[in-house]
Amino acid sequence: MWWNSGGGPKNHEAAETYILRAALRNLFFFAFMLTEAFINERCAVILGSNAVNPVYTVGLVCTGLGFLSFSLLRRLCKKEKSRKTAQIIIGVLCLGAALVLLFADHPALFLTSSAAALLLTGHISGCVYYNTAMYFAASRYMGRLIGTGMGVAILLQFVVQNLMPQSVAFIISIFFSVAFVMYFIMKAPKDWILENPLPYSPETQKDFKKALLLIVAVVLMSLVAGMIDSVLTAFNAEKSYDIYSGVRLFYALGLILAGVLADIRERKYLPLSTVCTILLSSVCVFFLSDEVSYFAGTALMYLYSGFYVIFFTVMFLDFAPKSGNPELWAGMGRIVRSFTVAATVLPALTIYGAVGNTALAVGSCLLSILILLVLLPYLSNVAVSAKPTGELPSDSPARSPQERLKLFAQHCSLTPRETEVLEQLLTTEDGVQEIADSLYISRRMVQRYIASIYAKTQTKTRLGLFQSYMNFTAE
Repeated sequence: MWWNSGGGPKNHEAAETYILRAALRNLFFFAFMLTEAFINERCAVILGSNAVNPVYTVGLVCTGLGFLSFSLLRRLCKKEKSRKTAQIIIGVLCLGAALVLLFADHPALFLTSSAAALLLTGHISGCVYYNTAMYFAASRYMGRLIGTGMGVAILLQFVVQNLMPQSVAFIISIFFSVAFVMYFIMKAPKDWILENPLPYSPETQKDFKKALLLIVAVVLMSLVAGMIDSVLTAFNAEKSYDIYSGVRLFYALGLILAGVLADIRERKYLPLSTVCTILLSSVCVFFLSDEVSYFAGTALMYLYSGFYVIFFTVMFLDFAPKSGNPELWAGMGRIVRSFTVAATVLPALTIYGAVGNTALAVGSCLLSILILLVLLPYLSNVAVSAKPTGELPSDSPARSPQERLKLFAQHCSLTPRETEVLEQLLTTEDGVQEIADSLYISRRMVQRYIASIYAKTQTKTRLGLFQSYMNFTAE
């Protein structure tokens, strides 16, 4: 199977953990999608179709604030126990808000419960994104796991929304996704991170500049997405078109394709393919005013959305472990997207109503050109390094101990933090407490890292780990 080659899990336990982590993240994505759809549907009934876009805007802001609240709460709660308690309380409140939303008929109660549900799901999503970033750091398969999982989530959404009453689908998805996250928190696996992870070097000036470029690119992409999204959301509210019909399957297609491309040659093709789909989607606005061509226009929009979502998800998940504030950077793509689209939806709808689709199409094209210019450093200067093969070339010069250690860590798919613990295990005779003291982390966290290292290297003892390392470097 694909995870058995170099750079991925080497045993069934590790492979199952990979899949379980990916399932956790994508299940919550599924629940989040259904929550947004359910709120928009209920809003059209309770407040009228004209209120859908304003409520959608407020919901986007609440989602962004939810992601930010996770980073803030981690700074306020310093210990794992308090963080665990806080997350469980938030999970219970999220389920409560969902139940109130399900039965809310009064406008004030509906708006309050909608805002609370999106704020709380945003917070829990921040927790899931953070742990995804920490667990899949340096993984070769993060793009495929996330893209395929999100694609399956969209397919599942399509099925349940067409076969089940939306209220039933909504409450079931929220209950199971929140319960799944809470189970992870209460019965955390050995590498589920709620404590502060092993200190890692803060982002360099070069890394920070790249992160700023990513933020600018996602802002511009979100402006394009917001302009199109505003029109489609309004049409769906008015029942002119159904954006959750079969055309939504193109969203799943875009997510899966982008996820696969993301893992090719260290993300080299992801920015390029995303720019190409943006340019293609710019013309979709011309198709939205005609019922006959609506399907083609919406399909292009969804295809672009898949690449766009994978781009801002994977790129920031990659960056987060290298930063001094990974809990914030892991969800930065979703944060930027939420606030930017929120600022775009109502103005774009006003422009569309005043001058038609031409202005939006021209705006989309201009923004696409700007995105291309912003991403030029990624398109032209992406380093292409050879993937580790798990063995040293016979004709290669002698490698330094640090290089051999790095190759071994890559071969076993160890995170940067696990690599630093590995170095202590291989080069010192220090016990767990001594390692914890030298790395300024808790004894329990060191034990988690050691257990994870043993699982990924298929060893059970420190001596076995050393022998595995020596055998690898002797190849």
